[in-house]
Amino acid sequence: MSAAGPSLREAVAAQALSPESDPGLAAAVARLAAAAGDTLDGVIFFGSRRTGAARANAWSAYDLFAVVSAYRPFYEALRRSGLSGKRPGMLAAISGVLPPTQISIVFADSELQAKVSVVRRDALERETSSRRHDHFTIGRLFQPTRILGTGSARASERLLSAVVSAHAETWRWSRPWLPAVFTADEYGRRVLEVSMSWEVRPEPPGRAAALWEAQRETQTPVFEALLRELERTSDVRRAESGQGQANPAAGWAMTARPGLLETLRLRLYFTSSMLRATARWGKHILSFEGWLEYIARKASRHTGQPIELTRRERRWPLVFLWGRVFRYLRDKNRKDVRS
Repeated sequence: MSAAGPSLREAVAAQALSPESDPGLAAAVARLAAAAGDTLDGVIFFGSRRTGAARANAWSAYDLFAVVSAYRPFYEALRRSGLSGKRPGMLAAISGVLPPTQISIVFADSELQAKVSVVRRDALERETSSRRHDHFTIGRLFQPTRILGTGSARASERLLSAVVSAHAETWRWSRPWLPAVFTADEYGRRVLEVSMSWEVRPEPPGRAAALWEAQRETQTPVFEALLRELERTSDVRRAESGQGQANPAAGWAMTARPGLLETLRLRLYFTSSMLRATARWGKHILSFEGWLEYIARKASRHTGQPIELTRRERRWPLVFLWGRVFRYLRDKNRKDVRS
């Protein structure tokens, strides 16, 4: 640790390597690790359960990344242990396309449901770096995480490196939408708003602000550390006070604003990412057990309105559910504009 404060890696490690306080989740991860054996590098816990934004809601699933060495052995281990009823060959085949692949695991003894994004370790490292193909993985792992279920210190360090990279990369994709001057708090709020604005998610207006309030205490020190490192590389400078003097309390300012080409490139990146995320729905229908009920329950929770599927929608969801989806997104966008 430097005199000015912890490094970015130290700041991320302080929250990502902290002990898990939820005994139900700890037991579930231990069971998953025992079932998967050496096919599993470890688990990354993230999402609203991790931040505390959904603890009061019993219907909210636990969001996990399962980082694996190879797909088929992992799925075969889940099938043998009774944690998955899906065919391992089919899951392995689709997992190589648009990773990660989401599966549902319900731990019957505790009734705990986990929404697990399965990703091979090399894909995780790529998708949290500047070489990433889209925003799905990095858009989740720059928020609070906890690394669990690793079998070795080396595996923990490898997963930690991916999470640190996800935080560092926020600077590369958020610059056109940052204010002229910002504190670490304002930076964290803004990158979360930008990230969520480019995703097709069943979220109500103001969700990004609510999520930031839930994670502010955890994430502000992390972004403080990131901005200090960016100051050392001259990407940002300390903002000035009214007397033209650098003022640490005023926050930071970019040394150079992004140009038109950078802004267009990032808009293309986010647009491509949204298309890839939409295409990913197709394989999740195959991989995620009980996907229709899960989506309906999630949309009901976020909108505050009960959603009852008709018999026709349940029987042929890919044919008759699109009208309801489009109406939801239309109404959501109208609310976003008004808010």
